[in-house]
Amino acid sequence: MKKRTIYNAISILIGIAFLFACEGKGIFSDDEKKIGIQPFGDIAQAEIDSVKKSIEEMYDLEVVVYEHVPLPDRAYTEIRYPRYRADTLVQWLSERVPDTVDMLVGLTNRDISITKYKDISGREIKEPEWMYKDFGIFGLGRIKGNACVVSSNRLHKDVSDKTFFKRLTRISCHEVGHVLGLHHCPEQNCLMNDANETIKTIDNSTGELCKDCWRKIR
Repeated sequence: MKKRTIYNAISILIGIAFLFACEGKGIFSDDEKKIGIQPFGDIAQAEIDSVKKSIEEMYDLEVVVYEHVPLPDRAYTEIRYPRYRADTLVQWLSERVPDTVDMLVGLTNRDISITKYKDISGREIKEPEWMYKDFGIFGLGRIKGNACVVSSNRLHKDVSDKTFFKRLTRISCHEVGHVLGLHHCPEQNCLMNDANETIKTIDNSTGELCKDCWRKIR
């Protein structure tokens, strides 16, 4: 009986030591992920630096930045305006993720767009079709994929630099959250709440993941 009691006590102490040893590590400490940022075109260095810092601070993951590359011609569209298709950019990035990172975050200052559908079946375009056939967005991430893209084009109109960078970093962390496996969250203040076609959702967010979203990716 005494031996069993001692054994149980040792087991508890080992468990406590393990918990303390895990504190301070990243959310993927068993298989640490690394994120790459792919700048497109002439996007400003200040925007790249702010996104890099925000991802590192929120997810506690290593982030590397690659050399600027031109936006791929295949993503260009003039369906409504001259801009770039976000889904094509995500696919382009997905095909070029280096072996040394787990995902690529594309950053551009050009406008990006998608086609919005009535439901997930993707058979009927949302009404009015003229608007949603090529609809401008802030960013796009492939859930449990390996790439996302963020555009700063729509974020700086009539706002201060502080608000602009807050928007840019929150949207970037939102799209990274999708790649890590998070869907849109019903919690209004959560960073993963759906923008619902308005920047006000981003502005009103706490800029943090809710407890449920943290639990899902941990």
